[in-house]
Amino acid sequence: MQAMPDPDLIVRVADLDRAEPPRWAWQDRIVLGYLGLLIGDEGVGKGTLTAWILARLTRGELPGDLRRAPINVGVIGDEDSFDGVWTPRLHAAGADLARVKQIERPDGGFLELRHDRDALARAVVVEEIRLLFFDQLLDNLGAGVDDWRQKPVREALQPLRTLARELDIAALCSLHPNKRGDNFRQLVAGASAFNALSRSSLLLAVHPEDESRRVLVRGKGNLSRTPAAVEFAIGEHRFAANSHDFKVPTVTDLSVGTLSIDDLIGVSAASASASKVGDACEIIEALLPRDGQWHQAKPIKDACSNDDIDERTAQRAKTRLGVEHRRAETFPASTLWRWPASADTHTSSAGSVASVGSVASANGHKALLSSSHDTHDTDDSGNTRRECVATDAEPSFDDIERATDREEVRIERALQLVGAISQTVRLP
Repeated sequence: MQAMPDPDLIVRVADLDRAEPPRWAWQDRIVLGYLGLLIGDEGVGKGTLTAWILARLTRGELPGDLRRAPINVGVIGDEDSFDGVWTPRLHAAGADLARVKQIERPDGGFLELRHDRDALARAVVVEEIRLLFFDQLLDNLGAGVDDWRQKPVREALQPLRTLARELDIAALCSLHPNKRGDNFRQLVAGASAFNALSRSSLLLAVHPEDESRRVLVRGKGNLSRTPAAVEFAIGEHRFAANSHDFKVPTVTDLSVGTLSIDDLIGVSAASASASKVGDACEIIEALLPRDGQWHQAKPIKDACSNDDIDERTAQRAKTRLGVEHRRAETFPASTLWRWPASADTHTSSAGSVASVGSVASANGHKALLSSSHDTHDTDDSGNTRRECVATDAEPSFDDIERATDREEVRIERALQLVGAISQTVRLP
C-alpha cells in the first residue's frame, strides 16, 4: 500500500513551464539568486578588484544578464572603512556612487545573518539592491558560530541563501584562504560547507609568472562552463576631493588569461609570504629613525614578532628596504640597524607609504588606503617600481648575514677568553 504524503508538506511535480536558466550578474562568475565566494589572501587586491566589479555593475558594463542595466549594490562589513577606503576606491574605479549603499547596524555591531535577516531584506527591497557584498563573511555568521563545523555554518548561511533566492539578488562574500591546500576545496578556509553552499567560488591570486599581475579564476561552479581567467595589474589613481588628496589602487591592464585553478594552487601561500614582508617593511619604517645613526634592531624585531612575523621575514624586509646593519662592540653582542645615507632615494616603499597615510603607532603600521604589497609607484624616469614586494632575488643574503654575525660573536668571545686567561696565567 502506497503511503499518503503528509498534508503539511508541499509536493510538486517537475514542470518545464517553471524552469529558468541561471542568470548572471557577471557571466559565469557571479550568479543571481545564489551565494558566491571571493577567496584571496590579505593584500592580494580583493578590495581593489571588488571596487572594480561593483563599479561596472553600477554602470551596467559587465557581460551577463545585467548588461546595460545599471543596478544598486550594497556593501556590508567594516574590514575596510566605507568612507575612507571604499568610497575613494569606487570613485577611482568609475562607479556611480549614488548606486552604492552601505548597510550596517545602528549600534555599529556586526550584522548577523540570522538575527538581522528581516531587516536586511527590507533594506534590499527599499534600496532596490541587486548585489550584496560581504566584506569578510565570517563577521556576519553570528556570535558563537564555529566556522570549522559543517552544520553550524550551513545553519548560519541559510538565511542569506533564502534571501538571495527570494529577492533574486547575488550575494558575493569575501573569505581568506587556508595557507596550504592540494585542491581548491582545501584552500577555502573553515568548514567545507562554505564552498559547498556557494554556486560560484572565485580565487584571486598573484600571477605565478609575473608578481606584478593578479589572476582571477573560478575554482568551483556547477551552473555553467568554466570561464576564462581574468588577469590585471594594480595601478594607482590620484585625485583631490573634500579638501584631501587621494592615492588609490585601481584595476589596470585587464586581459583574458589562460591559467586555471590548478595553476594557482600553492600561489596563495606565496602571496601570504609577500604580504608578511610588506607588513615587516611598514614596521621597520615606523620604528627605525631616519637620522643616519645606528639603532638597536631588537625592538624592531620584537615588534615584528608581536605581529606574527618571523625573524627571516623581517630580515628579508630589511634587505628590500636597503637598511644597513653591523654588530655592536658589546658583550653580549647586539645588532644595529640604520638607514643608508641615500635612504630617501634608495628605498621604494619609504615615500610611498607616507603618501598614502601616516603611521599611527608601532602596532598600527597599516597604510590607510592600500598596503605596500599590492600597490605601485613610478620613479622620476617613469619606470615602475614595486613597493616592498618580497622576491627570491639574492636568496643567500640573509644566510650570509647570519653567518657573519655568528663569526663575529665567536671572535669576540675568543678574544675575551684570551684576555681572561692572560690575567691568571703568566706565560714563560
